[in-house]
Formats: sequence, structure tokens, C-alpha cells
Amino acid sequence: MYFKTLPNIQYYANLPDKNSSQDVTIAKNFFRRAKLRDDLFKNSVFFTKYTIIGDERPEQVSEKFYDTPLYDWVILITNNIIDVYNEWPLSQQAFTDYVYQKYKTDENLYAVKHYKTLEIKNTDGSIVQKAGLIVDETFFNKNKLENNPALEFYDDILGYMVSYSGSDVSVPVTNIEYEEEINDSKRNISILKQKYLQDVLLDLEDISTYKKSSEYINDGLKSTDNINISQV
Repeated sequence: MYFKTLPNIQYYANLPDKNSSQDVTIAKNFFRRAKLRDDLFKNSVFFTKYTIIGDERPEQVSEKFYDTPLYDWVILITNNIIDVYNEWPLSQQAFTDYVYQKYKTDENLYAVKHYKTLEIKNTDGSIVQKAGLIVDETFFNKNKLENNPALEFYDDILGYMVSYSGSDVSVPVTNIEYEEEINDSKRNISILKQKYLQDVLLDLEDISTYKKSSEYINDGLKSTDNINISQV
């Protein structure tokens, strides 16, 4: 449906089998790509947070929220998605194909890519180490029993220094886990609430309508210069 709403552009064909320099071709004007109005995009009240389930596709999410699969393009532009393959979560089969194409073997796939910190708090609940920080193998292998702690801090309530080994405050992340995290991060999207959908459709209609100009043919069609004609 989205492509049907785009206006057309008439350009002079530069094809091997053209009959004359006046031959024209009509195509969709993809430079008129729709976008959300800034006042909508910047205001969270217009959106619902949603997590894509399993192998759901944009048209299925559209059906769920707009009672039709035809507004899948609204789902995409709401989340500024241009490349669906790379910016939408892969299906389970597509994901499996992708990781094996990239890592080739199970040994590579389940090898450690890096280490990631866990959240650590002191007794009063204050965070002394944030979760999700990338650390190396040296950090992970630090051992407090060898007087080489990975994390050490004074706990005011306990009244003494607290020490942790690297394996207590960080975990290994394999290549497969890393790829799953990236794929799953794409599942969290925003859905334009249905009651504001008409505003977007009206905006698209306005964007898709050409204004009077020297290139204007009609509201849905304009021409381009004929570069096949030599100018002196």
C-alpha cells in the first residue's frame, strides 16, 4: 500500500532500445519518502511501546494494532526503519542461517567474544559497579584470593573493604549470545496509536501531492529535464 501512495515521476528514458530522445518512463518517486511529523515523533504520548514476539513481521504487527496488514509501512517509518532485513529482528530460521554463515562452526559460534560486568551494590543499595560494561579476559581472571581483586570498595554499613574476583562480578558472553542480544534489541519498537493514524495518512497525502511548478503535470506526476537533448 505504501508504494501506491507515492507520487510518480516522468523521466526521459536512457535505454538501449529507445526510439527517440523524447521517450519517457514513469516510475515511483522514492525521494518523497514519508516521515512522521516532528510534533508527533517527539511526544511519547502518541506511542505505545511494544516488543516484537517470535517471528512477527511488520504486516502482522500492523494487523494487531490497526486491524489491517496494509499499514506495515507506518510501523516501519514510526521506528525509522529503512532496511527491514537488517533493522527488523530476524526470524529464527534466518537468524540461524546468518550466524552459521558468519561463524561457520559450532566451535566459533560458542567461543567467548568478550566478558560483561554484573551489577554490584553495596549494603545500602548504592551501585558500585554498573551492569553491561565490556571487560577483557584479564579482568575476568582476577582473583581476590591472590590479592588481585577485580572489584574492591569500602562498605560503610559493614565497616570494612569488600573484594570480588573477576568471575564473581562478570560473565563470559559467547558469539551466539552476542548475536542474540543484537537481534533481540531490535524487538523493542514504538507503535503509533491508532487514533493518531489519520494524521500520518493526511501528512503522506500532502507529501505525495505535487505543487504547481515548471515540472508539474498533475498532482501525482511531474517531469524531469531531458538530459538526452544536447544544449548549445
